Amino acid sequence: MESKDLDKETLELKTIIIGYLHQWKYFLGAFLVSIVLAYLYLSIYPRTYEVFALIQLQEDKGLGVEGIGSGEVTSLMKSFGLGGGSSVRINIDDERMILTSNELFRKMILDLGIQVAYTKPYSLYRMYQDSPVVLKADSSTFMRVDEELNISVIRKGENRIEVTAKSDLGKKNMIVSSLPAELDFFYGTFILDYNPSGEKLDKIDILVQPVSWIAEDLERGFLVEPSTKASNVLEMTCKDHVEQRGIDKLSKLIYYYNEDANSFKKEEAYKTMAFLDERIGLVMSELTNIEFTIEEYKLKNKIIALESDIIFIAEQIKELQTKIIETEAQYQVVNIIDMYVKDPENKYSLVPQILTQSSGEGASSLTLYNEALLERTRILQNLKGDNPIITKINNQVDQLRKNVYLSIENAKKTIEFTLSDLKIKEKLLLDKLGEVPSQERVYIDYRRQQEIFQAVYVILLQKREETALSIGIDRQKARIIDTPYIKRKPVAPRKLYAGLFMIVFTLLMPVIVLFLKKHMLELISAYKNTPK
Repeated sequence: MESKDLDKETLELKTIIIGYLHQWKYFLGAFLVSIVLAYLYLSIYPRTYEVFALIQLQEDKGLGVEGIGSGEVTSLMKSFGLGGGSSVRINIDDERMILTSNELFRKMILDLGIQVAYTKPYSLYRMYQDSPVVLKADSSTFMRVDEELNISVIRKGENRIEVTAKSDLGKKNMIVSSLPAELDFFYGTFILDYNPSGEKLDKIDILVQPVSWIAEDLERGFLVEPSTKASNVLEMTCKDHVEQRGIDKLSKLIYYYNEDANSFKKEEAYKTMAFLDERIGLVMSELTNIEFTIEEYKLKNKIIALESDIIFIAEQIKELQTKIIETEAQYQVVNIIDMYVKDPENKYSLVPQILTQSSGEGASSLTLYNEALLERTRILQNLKGDNPIITKINNQVDQLRKNVYLSIENAKKTIEFTLSDLKIKEKLLLDKLGEVPSQERVYIDYRRQQEIFQAVYVILLQKREETALSIGIDRQKARIIDTPYIKRKPVAPRKLYAGLFMIVFTLLMPVIVLFLKKHMLELISAYKNTPK
């Protein structure tokens, strides 16, 4: 029974196939139509190119410039068994988001002027540098455009050019005798001028779109991917109908990425400079006061030179006093940092890295804290609103700030302990000076205070000079490995797609037509045979 059913189905299938083969004219016609459609696709569809670039993201060193202050911090961390290195590790996902952010795309679009599209009538091709005219305006005017603005420019004669503008706000007609000409449209003043490298003006359609719309469209067409999972090298690709426009888009995007990274560093460096200038002024004031105090004290007590016994003991405790001066200078620096960090106004401001090697664990905590603040600042420039990444980085910064508080307190206690121990040893030696007049001991104390302020002044001045150097150095965040270039084969139109379309169209369309034709005839016949 099953064998008979199978033979019956096979016979019916053969009957259907033979029936379709008898209608070979339909397949031939579909084949000819598919050839025409495929030819139109290959000849009319704009040729699309893929642009490729290769960049390497470089790690930031220190606060502003590679190498500045890094050796001191590295040695300090190693001395406390905390390891070395102060580089900011790169988060590839964050950098990819910044590279494809709407902010960077808007800058690139305004620079290249691709928010304005020029097309000839009945053409699918958008001109780039060969347009007969160019529409200019300042960036604020283009940013005010929030709907599509359609402008038609037609030359009617030697001294007559008709300009028509349409948008949701209305329609305007203008007639100008020559170019350049100012056009007051809905969003501001535009300037229409000839393009020296463009074609002769006859008729041109101009479309001005909101910059943010163009940025959204371009974001979907850009691909930024790491070359490998553990690599800092990114592959950047985009597609465009105009080769030069595609190259320019990738080049400008990389340029503005580097420019923004440099601006972030310099902004923080200027804040550090202001902080250091303020502190240097205070230290200079204190140093001047103690120098005047020493001068008055020496005049009052008629001190010209230390007695031979004081000189002898001073030689013995010279090394000890040097350590005391260095320790107290470091304690002053830690106090400066402590006041700055605990000031609510500096909650998310970079802390100047001015600790020296005797400051303890605080230097390493400040390094990590500054790196997190720098990462937070860069992310906030490109992300808005309640973004999970912003919340995450804020939590990290808050946790690191607590570590900084604890590290500074530990550093102060360590320094205080060291200082106390040094002073006890100093006292034992100074007790030997029991016969020395008390004013001599007071003089020594004044001199020590003077040297402490001098040491603090030198530290602050050195850091200020290092920061000033970092402002004058432009370091590329993205080092270009392969400059943007056009890949060999266009990505569209594809001959393979045209061939597949021809096969599918030739086989499928006749079957659909014959199937519909057969059922339509059956429906018509059934309708006619239906009793009235």
